Amino acid sequence: MSVKGMLFPFGKRKKGEMSMKHAMSIFVAVCCAVALVTTIAFANECPMCGGKATGKYGMMESKEGGHGMFSHKAGLALSKASELGLSDEQVSKIKTITYNIKKGCIKNDADIKSLALDIKTELGKDDVNVGAVNPLIDKKFALKAQGMKDDIQANADLNKILTPDQQKKLKDMCMMGKGKHSKMEKGEEDND
Repeated sequence: MSVKGMLFPFGKRKKGEMSMKHAMSIFVAVCCAVALVTTIAFANECPMCGGKATGKYGMMESKEGGHGMFSHKAGLALSKASELGLSDEQVSKIKTITYNIKKGCIKNDADIKSLALDIKTELGKDDVNVGAVNPLIDKKFALKAQGMKDDIQANADLNKILTPDQQKKLKDMCMMGKGKHSKMEKGEEDND
């Protein structure tokens, strides 16, 4: 079979050959899978303390349900507020940023799920319209990228709230819980 025959099989197909619609569906699915795997691979570890991603889309997820490094770091800061010497004003600002990022995550996750459903619906049609699917894919991954950018901005805002000494203490607290060098794993108590 010629290259033209493989790329544009308009005539009768032999047994085992795939239709253009089927080939295009496979191509779009592979592109989505590659994009998702790439996103997960780069968002799989908290650079602050080495924690592994546990949430949807390969993002860190705190007990409260927020995504990204910010929620992890902010949750630790709030739980260790007295040890860090946070003022009431600092705690209030961190809680406000945390609320805003969580609210944004909820909306973002809902929009991503809605777009995923739209993509699945388009791919399920007998005549897949690639021109309709591609913008949906672009929107879905733009939302994921915006979520990551929002998380990074919130993390930068958190650092502005903390004093340099508080930032160092928080980083040390994260590092203490990392890997086999943790005092807790060695059975020692933290007397700080």
